[in-house]
Amino acid sequence: MSQRQIARTRCVPVARLGPADREAMFALMARYYSGVTREAFLRDLDEKQHVIRMLDGEGELAGFSTIQVLHTTYEGRKVVTVFSGDTVIDERCWGQKKLQRTFTAFLLRVRLRYPLRKVYWFLISKGYKTYLLMRNNLLMFPNHQGRTPAGAQAALHHVATLKYPEAYDPQRGVIASCGAAVKDDAADLSPRDLEHPDIRFFCAQNPGWKRGDELCCLADVQLYRLLLSALKYSLIYPLLALFGRGPRRRGARAQAVVGSRDGGTP
Repeated sequence: MSQRQIARTRCVPVARLGPADREAMFALMARYYSGVTREAFLRDLDEKQHVIRMLDGEGELAGFSTIQVLHTTYEGRKVVTVFSGDTVIDERCWGQKKLQRTFTAFLLRVRLRYPLRKVYWFLISKGYKTYLLMRNNLLMFPNHQGRTPAGAQAALHHVATLKYPEAYDPQRGVIASCGAAVKDDAADLSPRDLEHPDIRFFCAQNPGWKRGDELCCLADVQLYRLLLSALKYSLIYPLLALFGRGPRRRGARAQAVVGSRDGGTP
């Protein structure tokens, strides 16, 4: 399979998307997921405020990630929660880290805009690549290194219940499938992939991921960790790429897609 290069990545308001932009996003989503309807996808999209669009050299859509920013009160404090919605990347573009760099910049802007408030990143993942997107960048829960601290667990339950009051199962920490799921040809994991402790943990915590169950994850957005991530994606990885080095692209075909359940989309 030939590599497809992402030439531009921009975060834009959802309100600026035209009909052709929305149709291209739905087509990319439907390529990797079954059970996704256009009406539900567009309804869910309109609930988000921002979308990261990844374009190739011809200006064609190569991937996207939707974002919703929630303002709530938790334990008497004002809280800002950044929710990652639908995220899909053309498999020919995997491993390029453009989404990570742009999303880290978005989180950094939110963190600096609300310096006195607690800021969380809330993510629901039905695929291991989505889980790793959070795991590889911030201190997040749950993870394989130990039991989730009581405070973090309570915050996770608060956010998940707020966003999905009927669908969230606090005992399992997952949201049961609404019918949409990764297509069979994009859901395979090799024995080599399962040697990775984070991937193995994700599969154990969310055994129903292939049918569309989603693991709820939460990260405390801390400034120093964001700065480390920004340095990694803006300087270290580009320098390594110049010398033909850098993070290894995994061979599994499980697509990185974050599911947003509003309106029945994944």
